[in-house]
Amino acid sequence: MKKITVIALHGFLGQGRDWEAVRAASRANANWICPDLSASGSCFEPPDVEGPCWLAGYSFGARLALRWMQNAPDRYRGALLLSANPGNFQTDDERAARRASDENWASRFRKDAWDDLTTAWNAQEIFGRQPAPERIESDFDRAKLATVLTEFSVADQFTDSLRLPSRITWLAGSRDKKFCMLLDDMRHAGFPGSFLRIEGAGHRLLSEAPEAVAVALDDLVA
Repeated sequence: MKKITVIALHGFLGQGRDWEAVRAASRANANWICPDLSASGSCFEPPDVEGPCWLAGYSFGARLALRWMQNAPDRYRGALLLSANPGNFQTDDERAARRASDENWASRFRKDAWDDLTTAWNAQEIFGRQPAPERIESDFDRAKLATVLTEFSVADQFTDSLRLPSRITWLAGSRDKKFCMLLDDMRHAGFPGSFLRIEGAGHRLLSEAPEAVAVALDDLVA
């Protein structure tokens, strides 16, 4: 059986290894490409891969996957998108507030003490007080982290659902109320794909529910 290719994109302040537990649980016959998007020397462009491939993305990685798919609608077979915000369901005031927040965080990521900064980031309500993965400063390019917050802000995101492949699975943790509401918004707006909640999980699906994520991936690519 020929192997498929899965390009898996981590979230903000994440690393490619965040997908390791999902990879270990998956039964798909896949070649995995899991770039460290915020490391020195990395970029936010799709890797050069021959032939059709699948995308998987968590949070920021899901938004980046949406951009890649819209830019090349025929390039990807489909995608598994975790805790994804397509950007469509924001008011002007919400966009302005998010943009200001991201600019503030970007400034902090350029200059604040690392331990204090990561503690403050992980204390945000969206993470629901779940244990945060250890992040070592030398693994990251601070300028790239700031770039993610400013040039890839959800405040400036808008997804053209007509340019997306039909085979998409959207996942949100049942305790992640904001992103469960986004699932409903996307379904009602006619976005393509399947919309699934993972019971008992919050926002950090890669660490909270890797087995369930792997099952969703295996079902998608089968």
